[in-house]
Amino acid sequence: MSMFCNQCEMSAPGGCGSKGQPAGTCGKNETLANLQDTMIYGLKGLSAYREHLNELAPDQTKNVDDVISETLYFTLTNVNFNFNDHIKQLMKVGSAGVEVMDKLSNAHTNKFGIPTPVVIPQNTVEGKAILVSGHNLEMFEELLKATEGKGINVYTHSEMLPAHGYPELRKYKHLKGNVGKSWFDQVDLMKKFKGTFVVNTNCIVPPKKNADYVDRVFTYKIVGIESGTPIVNNNFDELIAKTLECEDTVMTENLTLTTGHHYKTILTLAPQILDAVKAGKIRQFFVIAGCDAPGRAGNYYREMAENLPKDCVIITSSCGKFRFNDIDFGNIEGTEIPRYLDLGQCNDSNGAVEIAKAVSAALDIPINDLPISIVLSWMEQKAVIILLALLSLNVKNIYLGPKPPQFLNDDIVNFLIDTFNLHYTGDAKEDLKTLLK
Repeated sequence: MSMFCNQCEMSAPGGCGSKGQPAGTCGKNETLANLQDTMIYGLKGLSAYREHLNELAPDQTKNVDDVISETLYFTLTNVNFNFNDHIKQLMKVGSAGVEVMDKLSNAHTNKFGIPTPVVIPQNTVEGKAILVSGHNLEMFEELLKATEGKGINVYTHSEMLPAHGYPELRKYKHLKGNVGKSWFDQVDLMKKFKGTFVVNTNCIVPPKKNADYVDRVFTYKIVGIESGTPIVNNNFDELIAKTLECEDTVMTENLTLTTGHHYKTILTLAPQILDAVKAGKIRQFFVIAGCDAPGRAGNYYREMAENLPKDCVIITSSCGKFRFNDIDFGNIEGTEIPRYLDLGQCNDSNGAVEIAKAVSAALDIPINDLPISIVLSWMEQKAVIILLALLSLNVKNIYLGPKPPQFLNDDIVNFLIDTFNLHYTGDAKEDLKTLLK
């Protein structure tokens, strides 16, 4: 008597044991199984962006919803699907990623205005304070409304940093600055920050059960931790009351960060940028972006940014920028074009493609032949959908690091190398020599 197998028992009489595979296993091809794992991780990131879009424009999610359901259905089996079928489905997921990021970007700018560059204080805090981490700008605006006039200052952390660039958000005078760096410094940060801490999307580091700050941690929607306090239906009363009970936070560092270079703002500089490219003042653009990960391996991205020639422009997004966004890169010589452009959150990665498309059209050069290099930091599900989105647009020559995900086996890696000329990151200075054109 064979064991029940969820993967194939219902798709073949007698189940997998009847096909000659060991009882209780579906005998799924390893490479196809890994491709389906990639789909699932991509769908997780896609669903995160879809959730934010649904809050702002619920009538625009149908195509994305259809791809999510179709792809989940696809992963039920691979009996009739081959490698090429799996790649086609992955590209559908990637195309849905392009669509959802474009629509989410437009939804954000329609509601909160087009971001413009702004310099904000870093690690300078005073008074009663709330620190917000995550990606949800809709929730963030509701919090700013609820805390206005309450004697509470609001600060951003990690992927909430770009909120300062949006005109309709930075008009709130109690939105003060940014504290900390990437998502994984939450535990150490909360030991220093004496106010309350709100995490409104998935990037959360669960505190230890006996942590003395856990009663000051509030979560939103799907985010949850043991002993944390959930915010329900945008009711911030308990958060406000707890914040007012907390002791004042005093942090003073003479630091600043710059954000707000949304692609719609950058495109207004298109004539100056094109002139600088034609005049040889801009040699190359480097998209150094992605999700940061704990450990020294992430220092690769800082080393690359630090060693870029002064005629190169850095385009960034996501939380990987916290590896190097404390550096003053200045402007391209003889111009007002900043060498460091922060497009925003990870979902604003579409901006790099929009800039590339505009430069491609203006110079009549295919995107893959432009002086643009892409170096991505890979960490979690949203990074997967961003990579799939780029591949679905046939963007090639991407450098990916700091280490490959486990579900990319040799067959898949070889396909990505042969088809998209994908590279893994190595030594930053050596890679830079190869990338400079």
